[in-house]
Amino acid sequence: MPSVSVHEAKNKLTALRREAAIGKEFLLADAKRKDDQPVSLISTVLLDELCEAKTFSYEWLDEPGKESENYTLYNRETGVYGVGPTKAEAVEDFIDNIIDYSGVYFDDLPFYLSSSGGRREHYWYLRRVLRCEGDRERIYRVLDLDKVLLV
Repeated sequence: MPSVSVHEAKNKLTALRREAAIGKEFLLADAKRKDDQPVSLISTVLLDELCEAKTFSYEWLDEPGKESENYTLYNRETGVYGVGPTKAEAVEDFIDNIIDYSGVYFDDLPFYLSSSGGRREHYWYLRRVLRCEGDRERIYRVLDLDKVLLV
């Protein structure tokens, strides 16, 4: 894999971006900081495809009845819940909650990506949500939420 210094990348960014867009990956290394990890310049489309392999699974934990007045939808991969008096409202609450969690997560990546935090694996799932840019209909489709309403 080609390695490019940050200085060189600044001078050749347009050409590097063009090559990355068609699938070539470049490792950007900071020659001034020898102990820093390299960073990849890679096609967003390829990253999106990688993330699409991460599927969301759901479980209904509660239903209205003796012990609860609401439905509770739970996503196993992220630990996010949605609660509401109907399944549709629980799904809407889930969408609100996963949008909020994605924002909090990506605002404090060093904390959430810490190997000791136990939430590092959420990154690829939440990235899918973040790429929807708050579009609720797109999130609904991307997270395959129609399948939970059929259950």
